[in-house]
Order: sequence, then C-alpha cells, then structure tokens
Amino acid sequence: MNKILVAVDGSQKSLSAAKKVASMFDTLKADITIITILQDVESTVYDVPYGTTSTMSVETMQELVEQNKEKAKDRGQKIVNLAASYFEDLGMNIKKTIHFGDPANIICEYAEDYDCDMIVLADKGLGGVKRFLLGSISDKVVRHAKTSVLVVK
Repeated sequence: MNKILVAVDGSQKSLSAAKKVASMFDTLKADITIITILQDVESTVYDVPYGTTSTMSVETMQELVEQNKEKAKDRGQKIVNLAASYFEDLGMNIKKTIHFGDPANIICEYAEDYDCDMIVLADKGLGGVKRFLLGSISDKVVRHAKTSVLVVK
C-alpha cells in the first residue's frame, strides 16, 4: 500500500479515525494525504446583517466572499494539521490538502486522480440531520470510489 487518503471534517469521530489509522499503519512506508473539504463559500455570504445584501455593491459582496474564503481556509488548515499530527508524531510522510465543494465527490475524484490505494474516513462526521436527508458522505464514498475504502467506527 503506497498511498492512503484520510478524509477528515474536524469532528471528533473523524479525528479519532485519523488517530486509529495512524496507529494501524505506523509500520507502513505509505504516503498519507489528509484531506478536508469545506463548504463552497462562493455562493454563501457570512457575517452580513439580514437584509443588507440587496444594498451592497458587487465589489463589496466579492470582498466578503474572499474574506470568508480565507476564514474557511484557516479553519481547514487547523483541521488537517490536527489530523496530520497523529501521523507526524510517528514519523510518517504527510501531505495536507484543503478543497471546497461536495465532500464525497471530491474525495473520490482526488483518490482517483492521485492513484490512492485506499480512502479512510469516519462512519459519521459533522452531518447531523443532513445525514438522514442527503445520505452520508461515507455511504457515498463507499458506493462511488474506484479504490478500497476503510470506514472507521
């Protein structure tokens, strides 16, 4: 096994899964990639008082989107750094990557594009009620991935 993709979302379950995987694969010389996928901020404006978006200029709106994208990237960086620390403590080779968009699709595409031998993710994450309405990310990854998937409980 040469390349393992570990998907995390910052939830306690996903971080526990990363920690468990680190202990399971600590003797392998595999390249580990930690991936997190954030909500696409292009279509979302945060920190804006209700009703003010209709009076904003396009430039102001674009500026808010960029500011929020930077905040999201910072949050994503914290998530991947924390998960990566479990592997780095064992001296393992780690790559960290942050993406925006649909988590299941991006995880599957990334694994295929980079010839990953395995995808690892928690059985549940931050989804909450959405999980029952939309189907869980882990379920979608298991169904659509073209490589092996390890779902950690």
